Amino acid sequence: MRRNGLSRRSSDGATTAGARAGMSAAEVSLLFLVQMGFGSMLTFLLNDREALGPKYFKFSGWVLVALFGLALTLCGDSLLDASASTADRLTAWALVAATLGMLAFSSVAGWDRPRLETAVLVGSTLAAGLVVGAASWSRLPADASDTQRTLTLAGAYGSALTLGFSTWGMILGHWYLVSSDLSIKHLARLVTPLPWIFLGKALVSGLALWLMWSTFLGPGNHSLDDIMARQPQRIIDVVNVWARIPVGLVVPAIMAFMTQQTVRMEKTQPATGILYAMCVTVYLGDLLGKMVEGATGVPL
Repeated sequence: MRRNGLSRRSSDGATTAGARAGMSAAEVSLLFLVQMGFGSMLTFLLNDREALGPKYFKFSGWVLVALFGLALTLCGDSLLDASASTADRLTAWALVAATLGMLAFSSVAGWDRPRLETAVLVGSTLAAGLVVGAASWSRLPADASDTQRTLTLAGAYGSALTLGFSTWGMILGHWYLVSSDLSIKHLARLVTPLPWIFLGKALVSGLALWLMWSTFLGPGNHSLDDIMARQPQRIIDVVNVWARIPVGLVVPAIMAFMTQQTVRMEKTQPATGILYAMCVTVYLGDLLGKMVEGATGVPL
C-alpha cells in the first residue's frame, strides 16, 4: 500500500499530481473489501445461526474468504517487507488472521459446536476490525491532526456498517426464496438498525466536512466558486462532495425506513427489492466518499 497516501497541495493552492490522482484503484478496492468484510461479519454475530442453518453461514463464510483473499492480493507484499510501515504490515497480518478465522468458521458451521463457532467468529471479527483500522491509519500523513485521525477511523468503521448491513440484508432477503418458512424476525434484525446506521454515518461525514472544510477547499480557496475559478481540474471533487451525503447516505436512509415498514408487513420480496436498489446507492456513495478522501484527506 502507498504510505502517507493522502493528497498534498502546493503552497499556491494548485493540486499536486498526487492530489489529482487521488487514491489508487488498489487502495480503493482494498478499503472497500475489508470494510465490507468486517461489516458483514458483524451481521453474522446478530444472526440466529441455528435458525438460519449451516448452509447460510457456509455460503456467507466462503464469500468473505473470497473477499479477503482478493484483499490479500492487494496488500500481501507487506507481510515480509521490512521497508513497509508498521500499519501496512499490521493490515496484512491481521487480514491473514481474519481470512483463516473465516475459513475455520465456514468449516465448523454445522458441527453442532455453537461455542466453537462463536469463538472462531468473534476472533475473526476482531481481526477484521483491526484490519479496517490499520488500513485507514496507514494512509494518514505523519502530521495528521487528532481530529483527522479520529474522523478517519470513525468514517472507516461507519462505512463498514453501511456496506455490511445493506449488503447482507439484501442477501438474507434473497435467502427467503429458498427458505420460505423462515421467520421474518431474522430479516427485521438486520434492517431495523439500518436507518440509524446511515444517519450516523451521515453525521460523521457532515462533521468531517464542517471541521475540515478549509482542508477540502485547499490553500487560497474560500469557496467552491474559488475552486472552479482557480482550479477547474478539481471539478470532480466539487461534484463528489455535493453528491456523497445525499446520494450515498440520505437516500439509502430513506430507503431503509421504507424497508422497515415493508418488513413489518412481512413482505420479504418487496423489501429485498428495496435493499437491492439501496446497495447500488451505497456502493456509489462509498466510491464518491473514497475519491474525496483520497484527493483531499477529508474522510467521507
